[in-house]
Amino acid sequence: MAPVRTLGRSAPHAAEPATRTATLIATLGALTAVAPLSIDMYIPGFPDLGRTLDTSESSVQLSMTAFLAGLVVGQLFIGPISDGLGRRRPLLAGTWLFVLLSLGCAVAPTIEVLIGARFLQGVAGAAGMVLARAIVADRFH
Repeated sequence: MAPVRTLGRSAPHAAEPATRTATLIATLGALTAVAPLSIDMYIPGFPDLGRTLDTSESSVQLSMTAFLAGLVVGQLFIGPISDGLGRRRPLLAGTWLFVLLSLGCAVAPTIEVLIGARFLQGVAGAAGMVLARAIVADRFH
């Protein structure tokens, strides 16, 4: 069976089952939402975090700033990296790093360790945000 032609381009993925496409879209949507959710779910814990780590409010807020800075830095680099290596490997690496860094944040003994882990978590979280959009653009015209 010949591939379906759309606007002069071959569409090799057009014959994929609808359930596989729906699963892909749901997974990519979840990956896009992980980093924003890690911001929204983190903010209510600021007071307890400051007490637990025996630190100031501004230090706790700096951990959020570090995460946002990591997201920016990650977005600058993940696109060019994925252009050279493909989308799958950087996406999987970013996702696994995000999970591991989340665990590191959960057991951080000091605010300084937490700030560093949150920065790196932001860098890793950028992979899901950037690459999910790139995959959609690559697969669906």
